[in-house]
Amino acid sequence: MATVKFLLKSNNPESSIYVRFKHSDKFDFTRSTSLFIEPKYWNNTKGTVKQISEFNDKLNLQNELNGLKTTILNNFNSSYANGGIINSEWLNKTIKGFFNQDNKTDLNYFLDYSKYYKDNLKTKVLTTGKTGVTENTFKRYNTIINKMTGFETYKKKRYTFENIDLKFYQDFKNYLINVEKLNLNTTGRYINYIKTICIDAKKYGIKINPDVINGEFRATKEDVSFITLSNDEIETIFQHDFSKTPYLDNARNWLIIGVWTGARVSDLLKFTKDNIKNGFIEYTAQKTGQKIILPLHTQVKTILENLNGEFPRTLSSQCFNEFIKKVCENAEIKEMVKGSKRMKLKPKVWRKEKGEYKKHELVSSHICRRSFATNHYGLLPTPVIMAVTGHKTEKMFLNYIGKTPKDNAEVLNSFWQLQEQKKNGKSKLKLIKTETA
Repeated sequence: MATVKFLLKSNNPESSIYVRFKHSDKFDFTRSTSLFIEPKYWNNTKGTVKQISEFNDKLNLQNELNGLKTTILNNFNSSYANGGIINSEWLNKTIKGFFNQDNKTDLNYFLDYSKYYKDNLKTKVLTTGKTGVTENTFKRYNTIINKMTGFETYKKKRYTFENIDLKFYQDFKNYLINVEKLNLNTTGRYINYIKTICIDAKKYGIKINPDVINGEFRATKEDVSFITLSNDEIETIFQHDFSKTPYLDNARNWLIIGVWTGARVSDLLKFTKDNIKNGFIEYTAQKTGQKIILPLHTQVKTILENLNGEFPRTLSSQCFNEFIKKVCENAEIKEMVKGSKRMKLKPKVWRKEKGEYKKHELVSSHICRRSFATNHYGLLPTPVIMAVTGHKTEKMFLNYIGKTPKDNAEVLNSFWQLQEQKKNGKSKLKLIKTETA
């Protein structure tokens, strides 16, 4: 009996999904499907996508694999019954046929070109001279392909570049907001990806619709409420006794290290004593490739000393996100704040819902980086903070911490008042006279 199983061959952040076709002892072939997934979202035993809430594309990806499996088995039954040649090239051709990657591929179609664009990202020469994009960038374009695939299925239509007009813009935007239930900022990012791919296609002589560069074909945006931990709250968490719950004690230690290093969780949870050099933490950011060096904060020193120079026990980012909510709840970080919380829309579908919640309910790993940036803003030169957070422009940094022109005006006003106080203080000292005998 013919069988089809999907598997991963590596633990890379973005791993290729392979398909293994087997029939008795005569046929046994394995080829890449050209699909990618993070290993944490994959069940290698069952050869399926894990249906967990944090992976937004789980259903689309699993549906594609199910369709490919059916196609392979049907193609085999037909070819085998008619005396066709069954080999690895047959399997490869079947896969490419399913994804429209063989002779039927037409780069005038948006999805076909998108896959071509994505496949060339790892050899793309960037403006910096470096070759290849980061895994996160690669993953984002894989996601937009999945979203566009879902949209075409929904509309029952394939879109050429000339079809990408303002009507498409409205339909695609409405699909993401009303069907996928995505927020305006996430929708806006997908619209920008569409524009990027269209403009790239134009450079290679493919005719695109002029509406793409029309001012109305723009990304949607909305204000984002984000939370941070104040210095007083950090001190409260640091001093709290978690001795009766070792797993929370361990998570608390990582949280404290996070808020005083500003590291992304992908870097933070990989810290070891090898990152400590001459009293400084040194590491290379996984996302940007930037070298970051910063001193050890007093609280971080205390944690390391209590652990005999070692960092806390390792844990997954998923557990870290879950545990630090409990850490903050136990430390009574319960101020009511505005924000967005993941809520269950329907079985296996979760989306963020705006509202007012207790702060500990909204805590996630990103609070480390935002707290570091926010708590040091105005106290240290902005370029010094940016060197730690890795922001390349001050505009990006100020948007990240939510600073508005009015906030900057208030900082300037405080500075002028301080200078005036110093000036008045010096003037008063000059009026003091001493009598001599």
